[in-house]
Parts: sequence; C-alpha cells; structure tokens
Amino acid sequence: MIQQSGLSKGEFARLAQIDRSALSQLLDKQSTRLPRIETLVTIARTHDVSLDWLMGLSETGQKDTSVTSAIELQESDHRDEDSILSAWRRESLGQKIRYIPFQLPDIFCLPDVFNYMTKRDKLLTHYRTVQAEQNLSFVERPETDMEIVMPLQRLLSFASGKDIWSELPVSLRRKQLEHLGQLAEQFYPTVRLFLIDGLTTYAAPLTIFGHQRVAIYLGDNFLVLTGNEVINTFITYFDGFIKQAEIHPHEFTDWLMRHCR
Repeated sequence: MIQQSGLSKGEFARLAQIDRSALSQLLDKQSTRLPRIETLVTIARTHDVSLDWLMGLSETGQKDTSVTSAIELQESDHRDEDSILSAWRRESLGQKIRYIPFQLPDIFCLPDVFNYMTKRDKLLTHYRTVQAEQNLSFVERPETDMEIVMPLQRLLSFASGKDIWSELPVSLRRKQLEHLGQLAEQFYPTVRLFLIDGLTTYAAPLTIFGHQRVAIYLGDNFLVLTGNEVINTFITYFDGFIKQAEIHPHEFTDWLMRHCR
C-alpha cells in the first residue's frame, strides 16, 4: 500500500493522521496491534481504496469508498431491556462516542432518578432501572472513549430543583450530584465532561457513535444519520462545543461541588 502510494513512511503516516512509530508497529509482522477504525477510514478515503481491501476481505482495492448517506427514524423502545442505545454503544467500542444528553447523562444517572422521570409508567421504570445498570457497566470497560457536552445551567437547575425537577426530593438531588461528581472523577479520562454556557450556545441532544451513525434525540424516536460526510460534519459540530467549553473535564468535579450543592 505504501509502495503503491509513492509516499515515504513519514508522509503516509501524516496523511493517515498517526505518528510514524504507530505506523511502524502496524507494519511489524510480529505485532498484534490493530489500527483504529478511524485510521482505516482515513487511509481509505485519502488513497481511494476500499475498507474491505485494507482489511484483506477483498482482492479489489480501487473502487468507490464513499458510504451512501442515509436517514431513518428509529423508535426508542424504552421497554426493551437491551435498548437500541446499548446496542449502538457496544458496536462502537474502541471508537470515540460524542454525547450531548437531553437532561442528565444517562450513563451517570441513579436508578431513582430514572424512576422519578418515568413515575407514570411502572413497567417503564423497571426497564429504565435495568438500563441504568447497563450504562454504568459500559463506562467500566477499558475500550470506552466518550466525550460529553452539556450546558452548565442544566446542572444548576437540577441542583435548585427548578423546571422538571421541582418534585424531586432535595436529598435525592444531592445524592445524584455527588454520584455524578464521583463517577466523573473515577472514569476520567475514559469519559470526559465539558460544560458550555447554555445562555450563549444551544447544543441539540444527540450521540455520535464513532464513524457509524449519528442519533438525534426526538423523544420517542431517534433521527439516525449515516454516511462518512454526514458523520464528519456532526463531529465538527460537536468539537466546536468543546472549543467553547467553560468548564473542562479536569475542572468538572470541583466546579460541581462548588456550584451545585
């Protein structure tokens, strides 16, 4: 592949967006290291070859590697213990997941908070509680790589019991905030939380599952988008919020304890 490109190893590594030492490890026949999917996609798009050929699944390399963009509406069946979100997360292990929650990050929510949000449906409460346990087990996996962006005002509203949280007991709100702070610190840097100023910036609730799909939250449904160009556009959209962040991951727990008691 490198010989066919006519590039030096250094030039090839630069275009693949990896350092030369990483490329050398990938080329070493004794090495068991596998390239990340993002690296394979970059190489395929840069050199106009297929992913199948790069992975040894096809003898033909020179063909269109663009993934046709697609859009669909996926029902979010909250009554399914193995939720569609859990399945998408598993499929994206080893890739970065970028997440803008609708309210609190579900992966760090206590079951009792789920119970409060779904108190009108006892059966739904059971399944959301099971999902809360699944969410936590996901972030405990070493392959997990997740960035979360949310407005800091959402946490301030939760702490003061405003809006939808007005009937949630103070003791439970405090317990949830302590839980969030502890887990954010425990799982850093696997999971990184960024807070933006919601007064100046609006971030639509969505999740970007690696380079596989974007799921935009629409309540009972997800608007699901696929295709490399579409996904890359949303990655740029998400990364823009990180550049605007008021609070960065290493500051999160300290900020939470000072402002949300």
